[in-house]
Amino acid sequence: MKNKVWIGTAVVLAAAICWAGYRYIAGGKTDVVIVGTELEGMYLAKRAHELGLRVAVLEPEAAVGGQLLRGEMLYLDETFDDKGKSLLQGSIKELFRDYYAGQIRKLDDFTRYFQSLTRGIPIVTQAGLTGAKTENGSVRSLSYRTPDGREKTVEADYFVDNTDNASLVRLLGVERLPGLEALYQSPQPEYMSATYMMKFKGVDWETFYGSFWKMNKTERMTMYGPETYVDGNLAYGFPPIVARYEPQNPDKVNLRGLNILNQKDGEIIINALQVYDVDPNDPESVRRAMEYAREEMPHIRDHLRQHVTGFQNVELNGEPAYLYIREYNHYPTEHTLEASDLLGGEMFWDNVSVGGYFIDIQGSRSNREGFAIGRPDKYGIPLRSYLLKAADNVILTGKLVGATPVAYGSARIQPNGSLAAESIGVLLARLEGKNVGLKQVTPEIMTDFHAHMREKYGIELQPGQGTNKIEGMSPEDVADLNKGHITLLANKNQARTLPFIRVYFNNAEIKFTAHKPVIVDGKTWTPVEELLRAFGAQHIRLDLDRGEIRYARREEPDRMLTIAAPLHILNNRVLVNLREISDLFGYKTNWDNLNRIVTIYSDEPAAPASP
Repeated sequence: MKNKVWIGTAVVLAAAICWAGYRYIAGGKTDVVIVGTELEGMYLAKRAHELGLRVAVLEPEAAVGGQLLRGEMLYLDETFDDKGKSLLQGSIKELFRDYYAGQIRKLDDFTRYFQSLTRGIPIVTQAGLTGAKTENGSVRSLSYRTPDGREKTVEADYFVDNTDNASLVRLLGVERLPGLEALYQSPQPEYMSATYMMKFKGVDWETFYGSFWKMNKTERMTMYGPETYVDGNLAYGFPPIVARYEPQNPDKVNLRGLNILNQKDGEIIINALQVYDVDPNDPESVRRAMEYAREEMPHIRDHLRQHVTGFQNVELNGEPAYLYIREYNHYPTEHTLEASDLLGGEMFWDNVSVGGYFIDIQGSRSNREGFAIGRPDKYGIPLRSYLLKAADNVILTGKLVGATPVAYGSARIQPNGSLAAESIGVLLARLEGKNVGLKQVTPEIMTDFHAHMREKYGIELQPGQGTNKIEGMSPEDVADLNKGHITLLANKNQARTLPFIRVYFNNAEIKFTAHKPVIVDGKTWTPVEELLRAFGAQHIRLDLDRGEIRYARREEPDRMLTIAAPLHILNNRVLVNLREISDLFGYKTNWDNLNRIVTIYSDEPAAPASP
């Protein structure tokens, strides 16, 4: 019933918005036309509108809100520097404040917040773009078709693509840059997975939270993972729980680490169910993806009931109207961010945002589990990374930021793009009437702009160089980092991540479900649980402080054994040195460097541990 009320309200609201939009746009030339209603672009719209510019929004879809409202991606990711200081600035900081305070948790709360950003700004929904008129390297007007079949045209000084499927950029015929397929050497275009947000009710959060912190450190790490976290508002991690889940459609979906938001009243929403090969520009592709996700939901519910304390009575609680589209095409911008820009802590003369967040390459067809490249301190995002190279007056927002598929793993995060869009909205207003376009701004103009943002809004866009984590790296290693072939670990250690290593034991390949084996300092490290289970171990318990692994052999399940071994944490998984552990169990290893294959074999297996 709640969903029906929400849909009815949305239809009435959309109709009212459309009528107001038609009347406004018909009134003459507009300063800024924004295509799409993703959250980031709404900050640009709000600031530009407040500062006197005529702003209009064309939404090709039937409902507004994109990732936030239609996809119900309500689990917000905050950005921090290396010292744990929040990098949130600008209007989105207020959203996070109310989010953490529990005032914004459910879809209705986020809808009211979205409406507060767009108040007074006309939005035309179901505005199907049909053409663009260009002249002297600029877009002069856009044509679109209304739901009743009427053709409309709107002129503007600037056009903004604020969609998750590059509606405007594709209309202009701009050729896409290579995507993840270049990283994985795949023949077809490849994107990070989309996500189906999972909605549940009947959760006892108090029991969940209490039981988590009643465990000692070893129990908690073994059951839920070394970097898993739970508080009264949210929880994240749980790789051992996820690793035990077997998808019904493993070629199409994957359950990754759980990001759980406590929406109160026993309701939660989880960002974790990934769907591969989704093309947001193809409705049939989206429909199939939604169907694959729906098929998994009852099985995931049952899995959570069995393995998570406090989730014993969990039930399904409806579904989102759309997917959270994490990545689509990348297009040429005036500056394309590289992983080395981010990890080098680079600050640009034309900064419009100060970003953070680890470089997170989410799973895709070629690499189900995904991987991380490194964790930047803080870094700048220049205006040029939001200016489409193919046109002088087209601005990109959010997920269309100019970044390589590797750097995109961090640059894509909403706080980064929201601050950039808000800054650009202010800059557009300051340039009004000065006969200077965004592509003509000078360092002097940007210095003055940065001072204005600091004094007027308390936004610091030049906080000083971030920690340079690539200092001392060879040019060859920096090139490999930018290609995604190196993960930069703490203390400047490097893990070689691609091409991925395959491990065989007793003529069968060991399947690593949540993390691939990697090479660190010339040694192969693998997730501990999958490797030890292949050796016949069970009831595995890990003690990071002591550097110990406790386990039982399959033949003697009640007799616990202990071995001392170096343990390494990477992406919330505990890794062990493959050769050392194999030696301890009495096995030999053979390394095929050409094919990146490790074969583990034995003359006579032994049990190395003592009780």
